[in-house]
Amino acid sequence: MIKNRRGELTTKHLVTIMVLIVSFIIVLFLLFRLNLGETTDDEICRNSVMLRGQSKLVSGPIDCRTNYLCVSGGGECEGKSPKLSVNPNSKNEVMKAIADEMSSCWFKFGEGEVNYGGGFISTSVHCGICSIIEFDENIQENFPTITYSEFYEFLQTNKKEATQSYLDYLYGVNSVASLDVQSQFKINISEDNILTGERYSVITGVDNELGLGGVRRDEILKVYPVLTSKTSSKTSCKEFITKA
Repeated sequence: MIKNRRGELTTKHLVTIMVLIVSFIIVLFLLFRLNLGETTDDEICRNSVMLRGQSKLVSGPIDCRTNYLCVSGGGECEGKSPKLSVNPNSKNEVMKAIADEMSSCWFKFGEGEVNYGGGFISTSVHCGICSIIEFDENIQENFPTITYSEFYEFLQTNKKEATQSYLDYLYGVNSVASLDVQSQFKINISEDNILTGERYSVITGVDNELGLGGVRRDEILKVYPVLTSKTSSKTSCKEFITKA
């Protein structure tokens, strides 16, 4: 009788402990998935990229969402995107808004240190659209055109952090003259323009197409701003790994 009672108590304790553990896991999961803002989405994205990079086999999907942003000089954008307020008379603030979105994208996808291409079944150019940026009428009026040349000069001469420029962080070079645009992006820095009346996508990705002899090669793609309406002609992207 005493042994049976002890057995019953032990069983009850085990069941209670299991319930507590499961409940704790569920609470952690809900807290992790709870949308507390952009930072939480960024962390979810980066964690999923890191997990994919650690897997040698096909693993779970990358959980990254496209961020929609209206760079506003006090007005409204055509879409309902969240607004980032900037001085409508400061071209540098407009360019900084783009640079910060590119930096956020590069961070979320592992800063070039994580090969997340091994988990894809197909061999292709997989791209992530981190952000879609549009500009309000005040920005369009004051700065209808920003050349890629002056934007990349901004990346070169302005610091993302105290000791590192945007250009160094994003591309690993210290001068625009040393920057080679990857072949998967049809961008001419010396000739192309950013037209503020249009939307621009901040794009990165991985190229895991087969090379010579059927050997698989994974090339991590840098981050570039691309005219959204020209994504198909300005990039070699075949599949998109971000959610709208």
